[in-house]
Amino acid sequence: QKRAGSTGTRLKEAGHINRSLSTLSAVVNALTKKDGRHVPYRDSTLTHLLRDSLGGNARTTMVATVSPSIDDGNETHSTLRYAERCKKVACRPVINE
Repeated sequence: QKRAGSTGTRLKEAGHINRSLSTLSAVVNALTKKDGRHVPYRDSTLTHLLRDSLGGNARTTMVATVSPSIDDGNETHSTLRYAERCKKVACRPVINE
């Protein structure tokens, strides 16, 4: 948020977005592990809404947006690592009858 120069309401909104994305990352991590851990869907409105798409009966597409800029190298690398983890989530959609 410092880099974007956000202040006031936008800074608060960015904080909420980052918190939701962190929870989404925790959900993806829990879904990729095979140890039967609790999946924290209810920790965020975003993950609660995406519950069926993330680990349920749905086909899901993950789009990773990256930047070619050298200045954004760390964020691009982090995004690609996250996308790689998302690929490991196993969903087996079944046609409802």
